[in-house]
Amino acid sequence: MDEITTKQRILAAAAHAGFYLGGVGFLVLPFIIKTVWSSDDFVAGHAKQAFYMQLVAIVVSLLAIVLAFIIPPMIATGVAIAFLSIAWGIFAIYGAYKAMTGEEFEYPALKMVHIC
Repeated sequence: MDEITTKQRILAAAAHAGFYLGGVGFLVLPFIIKTVWSSDDFVAGHAKQAFYMQLVAIVVSLLAIVLAFIIPPMIATGVAIAFLSIAWGIFAIYGAYKAMTGEEFEYPALKMVHIC
């Protein structure tokens, strides 16, 4: 197997770090990286993981916000959203770390639901 270059590591880490761009940017960055570097298995694999995790994060957050208005204890739902955001942020950092060390990484939540 070829050695993973610094450029590949940075691109793969950037896909995970896109989580911190907020808004639509955290979906756009991994999507662009995955699309442009689709022939590079290492970079595309990390970008795919990051993209799907961010997509799942948006869907779960939107569902939690809707539930906050349906279920009476809105504070508990807010705490759950905050907890999930912190967990996703930590996993994004860990994914970027794994990319920078040249290792493969799969988000545990995506493994559990068999998305990637």
